[in-house]
Amino acid sequence: MKAQKKTLKLSDVSKNRLSVLAALSAGLYPLTFLYKSNHTLYASWYHIKWVAIIYIVLPIIIFLSTSLLGLKIKFIDKHKLKVLTVLNLTFFTGLLLYSAYGLQKKLLILAILIAVLLGVLVYKHLLKIIKFQFLLAIIGIIFLMPILFTYTNYNKNWLEQDNKIESVQFKKTPNIYLIQPDGYVGLSELTKGNYGKDTSAFANFLLANGFTLYPNFRSNYYSTLSSNASLFAMKHHYFHGLIDSSSELMLARDIITSDNPVLNILRNNNYTTSLILENSYLLASRPKIGYDYCNVSYKDLSVFAKGFEFKRNVLKDLENAIKTNDKGSQFYFVEKIIPGHIATLKSTSKGKEIEKELYLKRLEDANKWLAETIKLIETYDANSLIIIASDHGGFVGYDYSSQAHQKPNSKENTLSMFSSLLAIKWPDNPKLYDADLNTSVNLFRSVFSYLSSDTTLLDTTQEDKSYLLVTKDAPQDLYEVIDENGNVVFKTFNLNEKL
Repeated sequence: MKAQKKTLKLSDVSKNRLSVLAALSAGLYPLTFLYKSNHTLYASWYHIKWVAIIYIVLPIIIFLSTSLLGLKIKFIDKHKLKVLTVLNLTFFTGLLLYSAYGLQKKLLILAILIAVLLGVLVYKHLLKIIKFQFLLAIIGIIFLMPILFTYTNYNKNWLEQDNKIESVQFKKTPNIYLIQPDGYVGLSELTKGNYGKDTSAFANFLLANGFTLYPNFRSNYYSTLSSNASLFAMKHHYFHGLIDSSSELMLARDIITSDNPVLNILRNNNYTTSLILENSYLLASRPKIGYDYCNVSYKDLSVFAKGFEFKRNVLKDLENAIKTNDKGSQFYFVEKIIPGHIATLKSTSKGKEIEKELYLKRLEDANKWLAETIKLIETYDANSLIIIASDHGGFVGYDYSSQAHQKPNSKENTLSMFSSLLAIKWPDNPKLYDADLNTSVNLFRSVFSYLSSDTTLLDTTQEDKSYLLVTKDAPQDLYEVIDENGNVVFKTFNLNEKL
């Protein structure tokens, strides 16, 4: 009798209305979860459209269609609450798992089977399930509010440069190659600290080919996006005050690949720009590409691509671009994920020592690729300006790279994160312009000072400090971990004074 009353209560809600509510509740919380963890990936209008279709529109269509089928199929009509509950739990579980882990087929199939079984058992409580799912969605929206607030208050003014460098005119216009081997630690750290690797052969190769080495060079931030954003902005971003290690730097891909001071200054000096990538990681959020040419097309990307679906032959693509761009001054940004850093997650790590061995093996491959790239450039472009600059270190010394969000426990671990390879082949003597070149945020300011023969551009350099988001073993905050003099420190500061 008690069960019959609950069934009658459900019947008070019209079939169509209940179907819509069940569809909405199934998709809303997974949607908020998706954006809480991946807002930097899926903030474009293209992604918002597809997220709305997949998480909201599609469930509504399927749920309503199933309800209408009940008019023709007696089995569905007889068991409409069971069918609706199964659909609700299946979509809720499937979308939530997809939001958290991506397309993991075995996990999804298992979750769907469990959801079907639960749906059959708890169908009499469908209204309670829907209410609970809406409650989760409200909680999810509350946790999203700080992120939404940061987006709505985001201001591009931080990218503005002093008038002198924005309007700088180059006196030299060689072709420029920025070659970025991901995660290649600086030469000073390779020989000591956590690495203990003899680098003399590769260092001698670079010197023999006319490169100037900067063994103590380092990045200002610890990840590809945060480091490259400050590199191309020629300014510190301090993560825009959004202290959340689970997310990437907000709008970093737009800054790197779409609109930044470096590209603007190069355009003002009549450079044609080319972006040569091994994968789509820098394009995963679908920013408007600000380069004149890119070897990766958005047609190659799936809707929810995270950047690692394919690998392009960057050496071949670079050669094709060089052959095509035979007129005027050229700028090439070439990125290859090699040697990369150690495993990102604890679940995929093979342990500190094995991760170190694997990194050093990949380092040998990186050296071979760099040698081939240099040879290729010199074959076509002997008088060019070649910059080999990695984005950060290899994180050797940790078990996995995400461990870096805990308070650093040694000088060696800190330097392992931030120490970065820098070697530049200048067309002629750069001594007036590179004496104080220590971190990536000031790299292009030195380059532009050299190209314009104007040392006054170096009067307004950014602080050579390195910053880390820490969430464990210290209050969650952004910390200065290397000071202007290269000393390893651990200092917090007032973000409001910087932003």
